[in-house]
Amino acid sequence: MPDYEVVPPDEAGKLTRRRRAKPRLPSLTIERYGGRLIYFWFGMRFGALMKLFHRGRYRFTLNCIPDTLALFLWVPWNSVLYWLSEAKYRKRAEALPLDQPPIFVIGHWRTGTTFLHDLFSVDPNLAYPTTYECFFPHHFPLTEGHLDRVMKVLLPKKRPQDDVPVGFDRPQEEEFGMMMLGQGTPYITHAWPRLGPADSDYLDFKGVSEAAKKKWADAYMWFYRRLALKHGKPLVMKTPANAARLKLLTKLFPDARYVYLARNPLSVFPSTVKLWRALYSVQGLHNPPRLDPWLDDYVLDMFARLTEDYEEDRHLIPKNRLVELRYEDFVKDPIASMRDIYRRLDIEGFDQAEAPMRAFLAARSEHKVSRYELPARLKRKVVERLKPYIDRFGYRDAVEAALRAKTRARAPEPS
Repeated sequence: MPDYEVVPPDEAGKLTRRRRAKPRLPSLTIERYGGRLIYFWFGMRFGALMKLFHRGRYRFTLNCIPDTLALFLWVPWNSVLYWLSEAKYRKRAEALPLDQPPIFVIGHWRTGTTFLHDLFSVDPNLAYPTTYECFFPHHFPLTEGHLDRVMKVLLPKKRPQDDVPVGFDRPQEEEFGMMMLGQGTPYITHAWPRLGPADSDYLDFKGVSEAAKKKWADAYMWFYRRLALKHGKPLVMKTPANAARLKLLTKLFPDARYVYLARNPLSVFPSTVKLWRALYSVQGLHNPPRLDPWLDDYVLDMFARLTEDYEEDRHLIPKNRLVELRYEDFVKDPIASMRDIYRRLDIEGFDQAEAPMRAFLAARSEHKVSRYELPARLKRKVVERLKPYIDRFGYRDAVEAALRAKTRARAPEPS
Protein backbone atom coordinates (compact mmCIF):
# COMPACT_ATOMS: atom_id res chain seq x y z
CA MET A 1 0.00 0.00 0.00
CA PRO A 2 1.71 3.24 -1.09
CA ASP A 3 1.60 6.29 1.14
CA TYR A 4 2.78 8.66 -1.63
CA GLU A 5 5.40 10.25 0.60
CA VAL A 6 8.46 11.62 -1.15
CA VAL A 7 11.52 10.32 0.70
CA PRO A 8 14.41 12.82 0.78
CA PRO A 9 17.51 11.58 -1.11
CA ASP A 10 19.57 11.49 2.08
CA GLU A 11 17.05 9.08 3.65
CA ALA A 12 16.60 6.81 0.65
CA GLY A 13 17.48 3.24 1.50
CA LYS A 14 17.91 3.94 5.22
CA LEU A 15 15.88 2.30 7.96
CA THR A 16 13.71 4.87 9.72
CA ARG A 17 10.85 4.82 12.17
CA ARG A 18 8.48 4.17 9.24
CA ARG A 19 10.69 1.98 7.05
CA ARG A 20 11.73 -1.11 8.97
CA ALA A 21 13.75 -4.14 7.99
CA LYS A 22 11.70 -7.30 7.59
CA PRO A 23 11.39 -9.17 10.88
CA ARG A 24 13.36 -12.36 11.19
CA LEU A 25 10.34 -14.22 12.57
CA PRO A 26 7.41 -12.77 10.61
CA SER A 27 4.88 -15.13 12.17
CA LEU A 28 5.71 -13.93 15.68
CA THR A 29 6.99 -10.38 15.21
CA ILE A 30 4.78 -7.36 14.68
CA GLU A 31 6.09 -5.14 11.89
CA ARG A 32 4.08 -1.97 12.39
CA TYR A 33 4.30 0.83 9.87
CA GLY A 34 5.10 3.98 11.80
CA GLY A 35 6.62 2.29 14.83
CA ARG A 36 5.02 1.31 18.12
CA LEU A 37 2.10 2.93 19.93
CA ILE A 38 0.06 1.73 22.90
CA TYR A 39 -3.21 0.08 21.88
CA PHE A 40 -6.20 2.37 22.17
CA TRP A 41 -8.16 -0.63 23.38
CA PHE A 42 -6.57 -0.48 26.84
CA GLY A 43 -9.13 2.22 27.66
CA MET A 44 -12.21 0.06 27.06
CA ARG A 45 -14.26 -1.70 29.66
CA PHE A 46 -14.38 -5.48 29.42
CA GLY A 47 -17.81 -5.74 27.79
CA ALA A 48 -16.93 -3.21 25.08
CA LEU A 49 -13.67 -5.03 24.38
CA MET A 50 -15.47 -8.35 23.96
CA LYS A 51 -17.91 -6.72 21.53
CA LEU A 52 -14.93 -5.36 19.62
CA PHE A 53 -13.39 -8.82 19.40
CA HIS A 54 -16.71 -10.33 18.30
CA ARG A 55 -17.31 -7.82 15.52
CA GLY A 56 -13.90 -8.77 14.08
CA ARG A 57 -14.80 -12.45 14.40
CA TYR A 58 -11.69 -12.94 16.57
CA ARG A 59 -9.45 -12.82 13.50
CA PHE A 60 -6.27 -11.99 15.37
CA THR A 61 -3.00 -12.68 13.64
CA LEU A 62 -0.41 -14.59 15.60
CA ASN A 63 1.94 -11.63 15.79
CA CYS A 64 -0.75 -9.55 17.59
CA ILE A 65 -1.56 -12.15 20.24
CA PRO A 66 1.00 -10.94 22.86
CA ASP A 67 -0.28 -7.35 22.72
CA THR A 68 -3.89 -8.56 22.71
CA LEU A 69 -3.36 -10.74 25.78
CA ALA A 70 -1.81 -7.76 27.58
CA LEU A 71 -5.21 -6.06 27.33
CA PHE A 72 -6.62 -8.54 29.83
CA LEU A 73 -4.10 -7.44 32.44
CA TRP A 74 -5.58 -3.94 32.49
CA VAL A 75 -9.04 -3.70 30.89
CA PRO A 76 -10.96 -5.29 33.82
CA TRP A 77 -9.62 -2.55 36.08
CA ASN A 78 -11.35 0.11 33.98
CA SER A 79 -14.72 -1.01 35.35
CA VAL A 80 -13.52 -0.97 38.95
CA LEU A 81 -12.02 2.50 38.54
CA TYR A 82 -15.16 3.66 36.70
CA TRP A 83 -17.35 2.71 39.66
CA LEU A 84 -15.01 4.45 42.10
CA SER A 85 -14.77 7.56 39.92
CA GLU A 86 -18.53 7.79 39.45
CA ALA A 87 -19.15 7.31 43.16
CA LYS A 88 -16.98 10.34 43.82
CA TYR A 89 -17.72 12.65 40.89
CA ARG A 90 -21.04 11.72 39.27
CA LYS A 91 -23.34 14.02 41.26
CA ARG A 92 -21.01 16.97 40.84
CA ALA A 93 -20.64 16.37 37.11
CA GLU A 94 -24.37 16.00 36.48
CA ALA A 95 -25.18 19.12 38.52
CA LEU A 96 -22.52 21.23 36.82
CA PRO A 97 -23.93 24.26 34.96
CA LEU A 98 -22.60 24.22 31.40
CA ASP A 99 -22.30 27.98 31.15
CA GLN A 100 -18.95 28.12 29.32
CA PRO A 101 -19.60 27.29 25.64
CA PRO A 102 -16.89 25.18 23.95
CA ILE A 103 -14.80 26.03 20.93
CA PHE A 104 -14.86 23.37 18.21
CA VAL A 105 -11.88 23.02 15.88
CA ILE A 106 -13.18 21.28 12.75
CA GLY A 107 -12.06 20.44 9.23
CA HIS A 108 -10.92 17.31 7.46
CA TRP A 109 -8.03 15.32 8.87
CA ARG A 110 -4.58 16.74 7.99
CA THR A 111 -5.86 20.26 7.36
CA GLY A 112 -3.95 21.68 10.32
CA THR A 113 -6.54 21.05 13.04
CA THR A 114 -3.92 19.58 15.40
CA PHE A 115 -1.68 22.62 14.95
CA LEU A 116 -4.58 24.97 15.67
CA HIS A 117 -5.68 22.89 18.67
CA ASP A 118 -2.13 23.00 20.04
CA LEU A 119 -2.06 26.79 19.78
CA PHE A 120 -5.37 27.08 21.62
CA SER A 121 -4.08 24.65 24.26
CA VAL A 122 -1.35 26.98 25.54
CA ASP A 123 -3.87 29.72 26.36
CA PRO A 124 -4.06 29.71 30.18
CA ASN A 125 -7.71 30.74 30.00
CA LEU A 126 -8.78 27.68 28.00
CA ALA A 127 -8.68 23.90 28.52
CA TYR A 128 -8.73 20.82 26.29
CA PRO A 129 -9.24 17.05 26.50
CA THR A 130 -5.88 15.42 27.14
CA THR A 131 -4.69 12.19 25.57
CA TYR A 132 -5.08 10.41 28.91
CA GLU A 133 -8.65 11.66 29.30
CA CYS A 134 -9.58 10.50 25.80
CA PHE A 135 -7.87 7.11 26.12
CA PHE A 136 -9.24 6.44 29.62
CA PRO A 137 -12.55 8.34 29.73
CA HIS A 138 -14.22 6.06 32.28
CA HIS A 139 -12.14 7.14 35.24
CA PHE A 140 -9.83 10.07 34.38
CA PRO A 141 -11.38 12.37 37.02
CA LEU A 142 -10.07 9.91 39.62
CA THR A 143 -6.85 8.61 38.08
CA GLU A 144 -5.33 11.41 35.98
CA GLY A 145 -2.18 12.67 37.63
CA HIS A 146 -1.38 9.19 38.93
CA LEU A 147 -1.78 6.38 36.39
CA ASP A 148 -0.72 8.56 33.46
CA ARG A 149 2.68 9.05 35.09
CA VAL A 150 3.13 5.29 35.28
CA MET A 151 1.84 4.52 31.78
CA LYS A 152 3.72 7.27 29.95
CA VAL A 153 6.60 4.84 29.39
CA LEU A 154 4.33 3.05 26.89
CA LEU A 155 4.10 6.07 24.60
CA PRO A 156 6.56 6.91 21.79
CA LYS A 157 8.06 10.37 21.62
CA LYS A 158 6.24 11.20 18.38
CA ARG A 159 3.08 10.17 16.56
CA PRO A 160 3.40 7.28 14.10
CA GLN A 161 2.09 9.35 11.17
CA ASP A 162 4.28 12.47 11.61
CA ASP A 163 6.77 14.24 13.87
CA VAL A 164 4.24 15.75 16.29
CA PRO A 165 5.18 15.05 19.96
CA VAL A 166 3.09 12.57 21.96
CA GLY A 167 2.22 12.71 25.64
CA PHE A 168 -0.68 11.88 27.93
CA ASP A 169 -0.94 15.56 28.84
CA ARG A 170 -1.18 16.78 25.24
CA PRO A 171 -4.41 17.80 23.44
CA GLN A 172 -6.37 14.95 21.89
CA GLU A 173 -9.51 14.24 19.88
CA GLU A 174 -12.55 13.43 22.00
CA GLU A 175 -13.51 10.92 19.30
CA PHE A 176 -11.09 8.47 20.90
CA GLY A 177 -12.95 8.89 24.17
CA MET A 178 -16.22 8.07 22.41
CA MET A 179 -14.63 4.95 20.95
CA MET A 180 -13.42 3.85 24.40
CA LEU A 181 -16.96 4.40 25.71
CA GLY A 182 -18.16 1.86 23.13
CA GLN A 183 -19.95 4.38 20.90
CA GLY A 184 -20.12 4.23 17.12
CA THR A 185 -17.30 5.95 15.27
CA PRO A 186 -15.42 5.43 11.99
CA TYR A 187 -12.31 5.07 14.17
CA ILE A 188 -13.39 1.53 15.06
CA THR A 189 -11.90 0.60 11.67
CA HIS A 190 -8.52 0.75 13.42
CA ALA A 191 -9.22 -2.58 15.11
CA TRP A 192 -9.94 -4.77 12.08
CA PRO A 193 -8.66 -2.97 8.96
CA ARG A 194 -8.58 -6.14 6.85
CA LEU A 195 -12.38 -6.15 7.05
CA GLY A 196 -12.59 -2.68 5.51
CA PRO A 197 -14.30 0.49 6.75
CA ALA A 198 -16.63 0.21 9.75
CA ASP A 199 -19.22 2.55 11.29
CA SER A 200 -18.86 5.09 8.49
CA ASP A 201 -22.44 6.23 9.09
CA TYR A 202 -21.32 7.67 12.42
CA LEU A 203 -19.40 10.32 10.52
CA ASP A 204 -22.64 12.27 10.13
CA PHE A 205 -25.30 9.93 11.61
CA LYS A 206 -27.00 9.53 8.23
CA GLY A 207 -28.32 5.97 8.31
CA VAL A 208 -28.05 5.79 12.12
CA SER A 209 -31.29 5.23 14.03
CA GLU A 210 -32.63 7.98 16.27
CA ALA A 211 -32.18 5.73 19.30
CA ALA A 212 -28.52 5.09 18.45
CA LYS A 213 -27.94 8.79 17.79
CA LYS A 214 -29.48 9.72 21.16
CA LYS A 215 -27.31 7.11 22.88
CA TRP A 216 -24.23 8.62 21.22
CA ALA A 217 -25.26 12.17 22.18
CA ASP A 218 -25.91 11.11 25.79
CA ALA A 219 -22.46 9.50 25.97
CA TYR A 220 -20.86 12.61 24.49
CA MET A 221 -22.49 14.82 27.12
CA TRP A 222 -21.49 12.36 29.87
CA PHE A 223 -17.88 12.69 28.76
CA TYR A 224 -18.10 16.44 28.21
CA ARG A 225 -19.52 17.07 31.70
CA ARG A 226 -16.62 15.26 33.32
CA LEU A 227 -14.12 17.18 31.20
CA ALA A 228 -15.79 20.43 32.23
CA LEU A 229 -15.72 19.40 35.88
CA LYS A 230 -12.06 18.43 35.66
CA HIS A 231 -10.86 21.64 33.99
CA GLY A 232 -13.26 24.38 35.05
CA LYS A 233 -12.49 26.44 31.93
CA PRO A 234 -13.97 26.76 28.42
CA LEU A 235 -13.03 23.63 26.49
CA VAL A 236 -11.47 23.55 23.04
CA MET A 237 -12.64 20.34 21.38
CA LYS A 238 -11.05 18.96 18.22
CA THR A 239 -12.41 16.08 16.18
CA PRO A 240 -12.36 16.42 12.37
CA ALA A 241 -15.55 14.36 12.01
CA ASN A 242 -17.45 17.05 13.93
CA ALA A 243 -17.51 19.11 10.73
CA ALA A 244 -20.14 16.62 9.54
CA ARG A 245 -22.13 16.66 12.81
CA LEU A 246 -23.31 20.25 12.96
CA LYS A 247 -26.99 19.29 13.18
CA LEU A 248 -26.29 17.52 16.46
CA LEU A 249 -23.63 19.81 17.89
CA THR A 250 -25.58 23.02 17.35
CA LYS A 251 -28.44 21.48 19.35
CA LEU A 252 -26.19 20.28 22.16
CA PHE A 253 -24.18 23.52 22.29
CA PRO A 254 -26.23 26.39 20.79
CA ASP A 255 -23.65 29.02 21.87
CA ALA A 256 -20.51 27.14 20.79
CA ARG A 257 -17.86 28.72 18.58
CA TYR A 258 -16.34 26.97 15.56
CA VAL A 259 -13.10 27.31 13.60
CA TYR A 260 -13.04 25.45 10.28
CA LEU A 261 -9.78 24.79 8.44
CA ALA A 262 -9.50 24.04 4.72
CA ARG A 263 -6.38 22.90 2.84
CA ASN A 264 -5.37 22.02 -0.70
CA PRO A 265 -6.85 18.53 -1.19
CA LEU A 266 -3.78 17.41 -3.16
CA SER A 267 -1.90 17.82 0.12
CA VAL A 268 -4.67 16.54 2.37
CA PHE A 269 -5.44 13.34 0.48
CA PRO A 270 -2.00 11.64 0.56
CA SER A 271 -1.35 12.85 4.09
CA THR A 272 -4.61 11.24 5.21
CA VAL A 273 -3.70 8.01 3.42
CA LYS A 274 -0.46 7.93 5.39
CA LEU A 275 -2.28 8.77 8.62
CA TRP A 276 -4.69 5.84 8.32
CA ARG A 277 -2.03 3.49 7.01
CA ALA A 278 0.07 4.19 10.12
CA LEU A 279 -2.76 4.00 12.66
CA TYR A 280 -4.40 0.93 11.13
CA SER A 281 -1.03 -0.78 11.37
CA VAL A 282 -0.14 0.21 14.93
CA GLN A 283 -3.68 -0.37 16.27
CA GLY A 284 -4.78 -3.35 14.22
CA LEU A 285 -5.61 -6.58 16.00
CA HIS A 286 -4.42 -8.25 12.83
CA ASN A 287 -1.30 -7.10 11.07
CA PRO A 288 -0.28 -6.23 8.39
CA PRO A 289 -3.60 -4.52 7.70
CA ARG A 290 -3.80 -5.18 3.89
CA LEU A 291 -5.31 -1.86 2.89
CA ASP A 292 -4.67 -1.89 -0.86
CA PRO A 293 -8.22 -2.85 -1.96
CA TRP A 294 -10.00 0.02 -0.24
CA LEU A 295 -7.96 2.75 1.46
CA ASP A 296 -7.63 5.28 -1.40
CA ASP A 297 -11.33 5.14 -2.24
CA TYR A 298 -12.29 5.31 1.44
CA VAL A 299 -10.22 8.45 2.06
CA LEU A 300 -11.67 10.17 -0.97
CA ASP A 301 -15.25 9.15 -0.17
CA MET A 302 -15.00 10.35 3.44
CA PHE A 303 -13.36 13.60 2.34
CA ALA A 304 -16.22 14.32 -0.06
CA ARG A 305 -18.87 13.26 2.44
CA LEU A 306 -17.49 15.37 5.29
CA THR A 307 -17.15 18.50 3.19
CA GLU A 308 -20.61 18.06 1.65
CA ASP A 309 -22.16 17.66 5.11
CA TYR A 310 -20.37 20.76 6.32
CA GLU A 311 -21.59 22.84 3.38
CA GLU A 312 -25.12 21.58 3.91
CA ASP A 313 -25.27 22.48 7.60
CA ARG A 314 -22.86 25.34 8.27
CA HIS A 315 -25.77 27.79 8.07
CA LEU A 316 -26.87 26.41 11.44
CA ILE A 317 -23.94 28.23 13.07
CA PRO A 318 -24.52 31.96 13.68
CA LYS A 319 -22.16 34.06 11.57
CA ASN A 320 -20.41 35.52 14.60
CA ARG A 321 -19.70 32.01 15.88
CA LEU A 322 -17.85 30.63 12.85
CA VAL A 323 -14.43 31.40 11.38
CA GLU A 324 -13.26 29.68 8.21
CA LEU A 325 -9.66 29.90 7.08
CA ARG A 326 -7.24 28.15 4.79
CA TYR A 327 -4.28 26.33 6.27
CA GLU A 328 -1.96 27.93 3.73
CA ASP A 329 -2.96 31.39 4.97
CA PHE A 330 -2.96 30.36 8.62
CA VAL A 331 0.66 29.14 8.68
CA LYS A 332 2.00 32.30 7.03
CA ASP A 333 1.43 34.18 10.28
CA PRO A 334 -0.13 31.96 12.98
CA ILE A 335 -0.10 34.67 15.65
CA ALA A 336 -1.93 37.17 13.45
CA SER A 337 -4.40 34.44 12.49
CA MET A 338 -5.03 33.53 16.13
CA ARG A 339 -5.51 37.18 17.05
CA ASP A 340 -8.11 37.47 14.30
CA ILE A 341 -9.88 34.29 15.45
CA TYR A 342 -10.10 35.60 19.02
CA ARG A 343 -11.45 38.91 17.80
CA ARG A 344 -14.04 37.50 15.42
CA LEU A 345 -15.31 34.89 17.88
CA ASP A 346 -15.17 37.27 20.85
CA ILE A 347 -12.79 35.02 22.81
CA GLU A 348 -11.25 36.90 25.71
CA GLY A 349 -7.63 36.80 26.85
CA PHE A 350 -5.52 36.86 23.70
CA ASP A 351 -3.02 39.21 25.38
CA GLN A 352 -2.34 36.48 27.94
CA ALA A 353 -2.22 33.76 25.28
CA GLU A 354 0.12 35.45 22.80
CA ALA A 355 3.40 34.88 24.66
CA PRO A 356 2.74 31.13 25.25
CA MET A 357 1.73 30.79 21.59
CA ARG A 358 4.97 32.41 20.45
CA ALA A 359 6.94 30.11 22.75
CA PHE A 360 5.11 27.09 21.32
CA LEU A 361 5.91 28.17 17.76
CA ALA A 362 9.58 28.68 18.64
CA ALA A 363 9.76 25.18 20.12
CA ARG A 364 8.19 23.75 16.95
CA SER A 365 10.36 25.74 14.55
CA GLU A 366 12.23 22.62 13.39
CA HIS A 367 9.08 20.60 12.73
CA LYS A 368 9.39 18.76 9.42
CA VAL A 369 6.51 18.68 6.96
CA SER A 370 6.31 15.64 4.69
CA ARG A 371 6.13 15.97 0.91
CA TYR A 372 3.95 13.82 -1.31
CA GLU A 373 3.51 13.02 -4.98
CA LEU A 374 0.36 11.39 -6.33
CA PRO A 375 0.16 9.46 -9.59
CA ALA A 376 -1.37 11.66 -12.29
CA ARG A 377 -4.46 9.50 -12.66
CA LEU A 378 -5.18 9.60 -8.93
CA LYS A 379 -4.49 13.31 -8.80
CA ARG A 380 -7.12 13.93 -11.48
CA LYS A 381 -9.57 11.71 -9.60
CA VAL A 382 -9.15 13.72 -6.41
CA VAL A 383 -9.55 17.03 -8.24
CA GLU A 384 -12.69 15.89 -10.04
CA ARG A 385 -14.35 14.42 -6.93
CA LEU A 386 -13.64 17.47 -4.77
CA LYS A 387 -14.43 20.15 -7.35
CA PRO A 388 -16.94 22.04 -5.13
CA TYR A 389 -14.46 22.16 -2.24
CA ILE A 390 -11.62 23.28 -4.51
CA ASP A 391 -13.64 26.10 -5.99
CA ARG A 392 -15.22 27.18 -2.71
CA PHE A 393 -11.89 27.66 -0.95
CA GLY A 394 -9.93 29.03 -3.88
CA TYR A 395 -7.67 26.10 -4.75
CA ARG A 396 -8.50 25.94 -8.45
CA ASP A 397 -5.32 27.67 -9.65
CA ALA A 398 -3.12 25.56 -7.36
CA VAL A 399 -4.57 22.22 -8.42
CA GLU A 400 -4.55 23.13 -12.12
CA ALA A 401 -0.87 24.09 -11.81
CA ALA A 402 -0.18 20.76 -10.11
CA LEU A 403 -1.92 18.88 -12.90
CA ARG A 404 0.02 20.75 -15.59
CA ALA A 405 3.31 20.15 -13.78
CA LYS A 406 2.65 16.43 -13.72
CA THR A 407 1.73 16.43 -17.39
CA ARG A 408 5.01 18.12 -18.31
CA ALA A 409 6.99 15.73 -16.14
CA ARG A 410 5.62 12.57 -17.79
CA ALA A 411 4.38 11.50 -21.16
CA PRO A 412 0.60 11.51 -21.45
CA GLU A 413 -1.03 8.46 -19.88
CA PRO A 414 -3.14 6.19 -22.04
CA SER A 415 -6.86 6.72 -21.55
